[in-house]
Amino acid sequence: MPALLIKNGRVIDPASDLDAVADIFIDGGRIREIGRNLERAGAGILDASGLVVAPGFIDMHVHLR
Repeated sequence: MPALLIKNGRVIDPASDLDAVADIFIDGGRIREIGRNLERAGAGILDASGLVVAPGFIDMHVHLR
């Protein structure tokens, strides 16, 4: 799995009380670093400006039949 750098997204993580615009570096399928103005040579870049980056959402009203 190639390295990925998600840039400028609004990172929301209730577990760590984080709600800020930041970058996320993912390598080997794991989050390696969260911070501002991260740079990683060779990593793919995804511009998340104006988007929310969060651990996951669940639709509590889904009907599975």
